[in-house]
Amino acid sequence: MEIELDKTEQKIVDATIFLLDKEGMNGTTTKKIAKKAEVSEVTVFRKFKSKDNLLKIAKIYYSDYFLEKISDIFINYEDTDLESLLKHIWGKLVNFLDNNLDIIKIALDELMSNPEEEKIFSKFSDEVLKNLTNIFQEQIDKGKIRKINPSAAALTVFSVIVEGIIFWKFESKVSNDDTNKYLDDFLDIFINGITN
Repeated sequence: MEIELDKTEQKIVDATIFLLDKEGMNGTTTKKIAKKAEVSEVTVFRKFKSKDNLLKIAKIYYSDYFLEKISDIFINYEDTDLESLLKHIWGKLVNFLDNNLDIIKIALDELMSNPEEEKIFSKFSDEVLKNLTNIFQEQIDKGKIRKINPSAAALTVFSVIVEGIIFWKFESKVSNDDTNKYLDDFLDIFINGITN
């Protein structure tokens, strides 16, 4: 379900995401959303009817945004060797996650809340895992890698990327050179194994 927002609605949704990141669900009020979006609280209710509806629309909007950006990461890779391909995907995912850390934080917080709701992070991770699984399956089909469980390989790569980003955000001394070295070391272990 794709949501189109007018300029005012976009400002309100962006303010909502910003405040959810900074203040959490309980600290995000329609009054604060209105102030951040530079609109009246009446406008928030006129456009979205309720805070719950606004949160639902914001979640759907950013979920759609995530999925669109993810599909851009996984295009035009057919003639690339596996190591170069994984470096490319790694760089794009790290950049994407780093630039959207506020939404990732909200999505991770959301995992702890209502278990019946469809989760932003679940849609995002499902899409990444599906694409990575397809890549590993294609590599198997072409005889470029041995027969493995492509889903397990996808989960391994994605988990290391997400955990790395979370760690690097807490460890402020980590430089780009450190993360690039980590990537090279991980890919060496992942592709070549640990045995002699």
